[in-house]
Amino acid sequence: MTLPSPCRLSVFLARRAPVGVILRRGPSAWVQLVLWNREDDSFAGGQWFHGQVHGRRCDLSPNGELFVYFAARHGRARRDEVDVGNAWTAISRPPYFTALALWPNLGSWYGGGVFHADDHLQLDATCGLEPHPAFRPPARLMLSHVAADTAPWEQRLRRDGWHLVERGFDPRTHSRIGDREIWRKPNAAFALCRQIEDVDFRRYGGPYAETFWLETVDDLIPLGDATWADWDRGNRLAIARDGKLLAATPHGKDLLFDELCDFNPHRPQQVATPDWARRW
Repeated sequence: MTLPSPCRLSVFLARRAPVGVILRRGPSAWVQLVLWNREDDSFAGGQWFHGQVHGRRCDLSPNGELFVYFAARHGRARRDEVDVGNAWTAISRPPYFTALALWPNLGSWYGGGVFHADDHLQLDATCGLEPHPAFRPPARLMLSHVAADTAPWEQRLRRDGWHLVERGFDPRTHSRIGDREIWRKPNAAFALCRQIEDVDFRRYGGPYAETFWLETVDDLIPLGDATWADWDRGNRLAIARDGKLLAATPHGKDLLFDELCDFNPHRPQQVATPDWARRW
């Protein structure tokens, strides 16, 4: 059994550990965290959240142990919950959403953060550095702000080796300021490219979209309907498409993708957070 439409995947790769985190969205207003062991391509389905988690404002720490995310749930909180408002930025241990630290947001337009290092989190410029009193991080976690003229998603791309080729949009407001926006990430004989598309709130899967292709010395190789792509484990190329994670090692123009996991059959369910994921 599969969903009428494919689920949507946002993928985050740890820089110093062979792990990744998949943010799986679908059905509407449900999000799941999945832990990816990139050594053996095994996957551990984690917690579900009934609300919105914005992938452009999330990040995974270099060691893969912490996940920062921006979430919104409009409506009244349950009586057994601490009141954190309708939107917040939090740190958790993937694949669980249970907050170790949390910063309330005034609205849903901005928020989130990016890890500068395992012990240094940069919060969006609109976030206060004072956490919610019930969710304080340890003193060893350094906090600072992302510069006011950029955004967590852009800083994550730059940190992970993507180079801006052409500027097409303001990184915070996504208002158009150029003809197109292209990012490039070279690897061996290929360069992976991504083009940032216009915002479209009628688009299935969310208003933000990108187009990906491979670039050689004399040719371009489109990656079709890929909604995410990045280099993984050297020259291996991983992509997300139609709710599935795929991988291939490019040889010339040949791209023979193997399916690593189909996330479409996953269904929302209660998942308890273990004790280790509740502690720093």
